[in-house]
Amino acid sequence: MPPLRCQRRPLPHSDFLGDHSAEGAERRLGAPRRPDGGRMRTVRSARLCWGQHHHVLRYLCAPPASRHEAHITTSYPLPDGCAPAHVRAALTHLVRRHEVLRTVYDLGAQPWPRQLVQPPGPPTVVEVSVDDDPAAEVRRLTETPFALEREWPIRACLITSGGQLRRLHLVFNHLAFDDVSLDQLADELGALLAARVAGRPVALPPVEHQPVDLAAHEAGPEAAARAEASLAHWREQVRLLPSDVHAAHRDRNVRTAHSASFTGPSLLAAARAIAARHRVWPSAVHVAAFAVTLAAHTGQRRVAHRLYTSQRDASGHPAVLTCMSHPMPCAVDLADDPPFGEVLRRAAARVDEAMTHAHVPFDRIAELIAEEGARRGREVRVVSELNFLDNAPRSCRTRRDRLIWNAEPADWARAGSDVYFRVYEWADGLTLALQALGEVMDRAAVERFLRGYAALLTACAEPGADPRVSDAAASLGFPPPRTATTVSAAAPVDRADPVAEPVAHPTAAERALTEAVAHVNGLATVDPRVGYAAAGGRLLRLPRVVAALADRGWEGVAERHLAGALPLRTAADLLRPCPPPSSGRAR
Repeated sequence: MPPLRCQRRPLPHSDFLGDHSAEGAERRLGAPRRPDGGRMRTVRSARLCWGQHHHVLRYLCAPPASRHEAHITTSYPLPDGCAPAHVRAALTHLVRRHEVLRTVYDLGAQPWPRQLVQPPGPPTVVEVSVDDDPAAEVRRLTETPFALEREWPIRACLITSGGQLRRLHLVFNHLAFDDVSLDQLADELGALLAARVAGRPVALPPVEHQPVDLAAHEAGPEAAARAEASLAHWREQVRLLPSDVHAAHRDRNVRTAHSASFTGPSLLAAARAIAARHRVWPSAVHVAAFAVTLAAHTGQRRVAHRLYTSQRDASGHPAVLTCMSHPMPCAVDLADDPPFGEVLRRAAARVDEAMTHAHVPFDRIAELIAEEGARRGREVRVVSELNFLDNAPRSCRTRRDRLIWNAEPADWARAGSDVYFRVYEWADGLTLALQALGEVMDRAAVERFLRGYAALLTACAEPGADPRVSDAAASLGFPPPRTATTVSAAAPVDRADPVAEPVAHPTAAERALTEAVAHVNGLATVDPRVGYAAAGGRLLRLPRVVAALADRGWEGVAERHLAGALPLRTAADLLRPCPPPSSGRAR
């Protein structure tokens, strides 16, 4: 099965002058200190890997108090006889073996953010007894944002009871890990713990490439040429995206969000039966089913979402232990009312294209979408996401269909997505998990979406079943949209509204913002009537823009205010004067 798990200009090889050395990075960041007070040195460094770009931007664009939404938490039962010393030794072994576990990130580096590998050493491990409220400690480790510039991307907590070790709780920064790398790390940790408890040696396979090696490959001319070819494909796909499939339902006055899951033991067999009959991967079945259900809910017949796609095969470095997945645009045209089998064929083509053209920097895709919005004169908003996750051989642990409502996903709702739909494949069933902003789906729509998706799979698995999109949509029972809209993305696209003429006398805040954007990005002019990326700003340089504003005596604008389609002139209204930074300020 393809690994769909859990991102204007040629790719440059060089940019503005600056101190890009490891020593320069340490001076800028105020490198972490050793226990004896000395600085933690950098042993290797490179730009970020392309698969990390999406999660860097997602982390920056969420309010600090909500960034833990992207953390990955795991809890490991430990083998009998395992002592804290065994766990500490095993984790230290893994830190020495995998550079990603001892990497920090300089997001203000010039010309691009960099990953800085530090020397091996023991990671920090917190030990807490069940008598000391371990839940509070785990919550603290989980919800505290990672200090990317000085903190390794792993946190560990040992929980003991009566002097006996019970569990190991780990928290990871998603920037450094995806589910493939975490599965590998868990296997290695299990092997190391078993060997140490038994008092025998363990032989792990050699690590062929580290993330810095992957980044070096991506910085080379061969990878850049391939990325440009793939970006040409995505440029054409972006031109075909609908502006907003949720436009007919969107109510920006609604501030709630909803989260629910539907588990069906029979759905696994249904999806596999459909895949076998049409000779496609099961993941294509879910792309097709999601497209039809989304069309039924929105009333649109050209739908688009973002499909989480692995870069591993396309990168040429599939075994690197780091995050190598990001969400790619996926548009499915249903305007001709095709039968479900034809929708499947189109969905399978989108999956193949996503896999073939996955190895590109995610920020370039986001910038292409911003440029397309500027061309149309309206925001192109494609932030509904689909993720397919393989949890076999674990069990779904139910013999009957089960709908569960979860707590409101308030932190997720602040991270910039409209909808997040996950399909978990177990050994004996499927779980459909849906998070949605209230402005595009109310609680009833969330339940109808989950049950309708399950009903669609069940119906299409029947021998000879091949309903047209209109019939399938009608059977799901969604009410008509509140407002009727027709979304047309075919070029040329007329502007939604005339663009206002430039203001003759911009405010001091607007001048400060446009000057900072121009300075950081090397732009001769910046149009304040459009968003940051549409004006030519590069998304990975957002931290430098915020720092440049502070150097000019302005605060109030964060990366999240500039990452979307908000016009720079409007963003400037958030700025307020602040005291200039000290001469020792990190930049």
